[in-house]
Amino acid sequence: MMDERCFTEKLLSSEAMLYRISCTLLRNEEDRRDALQETALKAWRARGQLRNEQYFTTWLVRILMNECHRLRGKSARCVPLDQLPEPRAPERDNDLRLLLEALPEKQRVPLILHYLEGFSLEEIAQVVRVPVGTVKYRLHQARKALRVELSGKEEAL
Repeated sequence: MMDERCFTEKLLSSEAMLYRISCTLLRNEEDRRDALQETALKAWRARGQLRNEQYFTTWLVRILMNECHRLRGKSARCVPLDQLPEPRAPERDNDLRLLLEALPEKQRVPLILHYLEGFSLEEIAQVVRVPVGTVKYRLHQARKALRVELSGKEEAL
């Protein structure tokens, strides 16, 4: 079992990555913080179940994704429609973020994990629990969708 010092070091070194991933799954900052805290707590409690420490990051991301899905489902039931914020006009700096948010989660998550976080296809397959071929297909579909959107924006300019 992983000792406290090793666990803490690995968790802290993954903190920024976990936050970025939570941003792709959750819109509310408080939910993101809750997801990170719950992920750390659940990982600590279950650290004895991790058989191979080299998969710590993949294991941690899976816990985070489960927690984000749980929180998203919970918050979706709790937010009254009249309390939703008014959508803001997109800024030029946010174009890519908005394009990524428009992708379905099944495409967005592998894209973020692979290109922004540097996960291998095999690691992504473990995190999202699908075959590697499915990950490749989802990445292809995400890139294709982004190309279509980006070429449409260029034509509009």
